[in-house]
Amino acid sequence: MMTILQNTLLSFCILFFFACKPDPEPIPEPTISNEAELLRLDIDSGESVFATDIDGTEIELSRNLPFGTETVSIKFIQLSPKATANIHIHDVLVISDGPVSITVTAEDGTTTATYMLNLAVDEFPSVVKKHGLLRVQGNKIVDQNEEVVSLAGNSFFWSNNNWGGERYYTPEAVSWLKKDWNTSIVRAAMGVEDDGGYLSFKLSNKDRVKIIVDAAIAEGLYVIIDWHSHHAEDNPGEAVSFFQEMATLYGAYDNIIYEIYNEPLNVSWDATIKPYAEAVIGAIRAIDSDNLIVVGTPEWSQRVDLAAANPISKYENIAYTLHFYTVHHQQALRDRATAALNSGIALFVTEWGSIGYTQTDPETDAWMDWCRQHNISHCNWAVNDKQEEWSILVAGASTVGGWADNQLTDAGKLARSIIRSWSE
Repeated sequence: MMTILQNTLLSFCILFFFACKPDPEPIPEPTISNEAELLRLDIDSGESVFATDIDGTEIELSRNLPFGTETVSIKFIQLSPKATANIHIHDVLVISDGPVSITVTAEDGTTTATYMLNLAVDEFPSVVKKHGLLRVQGNKIVDQNEEVVSLAGNSFFWSNNNWGGERYYTPEAVSWLKKDWNTSIVRAAMGVEDDGGYLSFKLSNKDRVKIIVDAAIAEGLYVIIDWHSHHAEDNPGEAVSFFQEMATLYGAYDNIIYEIYNEPLNVSWDATIKPYAEAVIGAIRAIDSDNLIVVGTPEWSQRVDLAAANPISKYENIAYTLHFYTVHHQQALRDRATAALNSGIALFVTEWGSIGYTQTDPETDAWMDWCRQHNISHCNWAVNDKQEEWSILVAGASTVGGWADNQLTDAGKLARSIIRSWSE
């Protein structure tokens, strides 16, 4: 038992403890945000994602919605912390004559900001409906209204049997490239003399070309029928027969562009390529008098200067092929191509590739600046999942489009960003 003295001492200590304890710190009042900002907005249309550019309170789509679009939905929205908005993910927006009003309310419940979203829709059902037949005028390619045209799109891989790229020769892939990539032109690269190519398997390779051409016509895209050969001068009769058939089937369509020789090697322009080209062009012109024809140039279609020094004059509406791959072809080739343009011929980049394995390629930037400056059309190589630096797809990617970011290589993401933002 505690003594009276012990009880007294304990009571004193307790009183002393409470007397000396400091007052508790006041709990601060919670800060309520007055930020009402829309930071990011993505729109979904047919499973294709349309990013937006937010400038002050004005919101513009990064590319127009397809002709005839009536509704879209909200794919992603990001606001300032704890703010709310009058729209939400998956909400459906109806296309109308005016912009859509979006109100963002801050956490404080009183501060608001109103944004105006412009859902711009293409005026024309297709790029071909807009531009019609393409033709060469001086060193430019112009449309039915004599307006200069610069197209951007995709080349499919070699069509050869069992090479892998032939799996992507599908109408669905063409449709997706139009809808999601804003592609205005595609290229069917029909392999000729190599294993699995046209000379050995005519029907299967020709049928693949027809799949791409028919899909491009249905989608209103321009389409290049490409005799994808390095030795076309060895089989001129085969080329004549093939292009006669293509001209008979498709010559009435403004969509069609004939590429009669993909990449000649180190052979003479004057003695070999030009005579071959004139023979094939003559066969096409006997059936199709006006569609654009593109002719390859020596040394893998880089010696456009040789064609410029002795261009084809017997026939009209002729352009010349320029190819580049940025790891190999840089300012010297741009200078050569510029000189060729200045001499008066028209150029068409039917095939190009970035450095690959990266989305950052200063040489691609330089080439695209050059193409814009000179209004040059171009097709990126290649719609394929082969493990090489220029394939746009990762291994096993769907053969029918619908490619999300994780199905694109870095080269594919870079090409898509260029093609999406290109204005023909």
